[in-house]
Amino acid sequence: MRRLRHVSQQLLAGLAAWVFIAPGLHLEAWALLQGLLAALSSIALRQPGWQRLAHGLFVPAVVLMRQLDIAPVWYLAALLATLALGRNALFERVPLYRSGALVAQRLGDALAPQSRLLEAGCGDGRLAVRLAALRPDLRVLALENAVGAWSLARLRWWSAGRPAGLDIGCRSFWKENWGNHDAIYVFLSPEPMPRVWRKFLDEGRPGSLLISNTFSVPDIEPDERLPLDGPLQKELLIWRHPHGSE
Repeated sequence: MRRLRHVSQQLLAGLAAWVFIAPGLHLEAWALLQGLLAALSSIALRQPGWQRLAHGLFVPAVVLMRQLDIAPVWYLAALLATLALGRNALFERVPLYRSGALVAQRLGDALAPQSRLLEAGCGDGRLAVRLAALRPDLRVLALENAVGAWSLARLRWWSAGRPAGLDIGCRSFWKENWGNHDAIYVFLSPEPMPRVWRKFLDEGRPGSLLISNTFSVPDIEPDERLPLDGPLQKELLIWRHPHGSE
């Protein structure tokens, strides 16, 4: 439904710019007016700042790229690269986030010795490699199913000397048994957090930790909050599993 809402905003803005306001405008002027109306509709709906920007720039950018006479193969290459790096933004509404340096320090302080940590969605491996350097006693499994991001993570792992305690896998963390780990770290988006919580309750072991960067579980108060220093990465929220699976 949300995707249809965004499409509807673009279509209505285009219709208003073309039919009701300025039917005689050239294509470039129409695109600018359409972008302005789409951005205003996004503001009126109180959508996040990045969505306002995306709505305002989408059609003007399409018209501009059309006039640059770029070979079609480059559009295909750009599409494939986007899917390789950010497929989860399309299919699971999870953008490619990169955990800050302070996150590794906070996790390093919070995890018990010899803990087994699952990073559910490791992106380019930035956090996993940093944590492996800070806490070589940990056993870290970092999973990423976007092939491009996973390739960058493997390259980062190789460049760091292939830490023995770190394994980077190319597969979905939803298929991993979370009961094999002492802690689960996620930096996803609000969309999958209810599902994350259900999987944690169903599969987690008694006393295991769910650690989320910034994004909360609806209606479930965390047991602990660790402050971070970024405008997006505000805090680590930590829940301790009360029951676990048998």
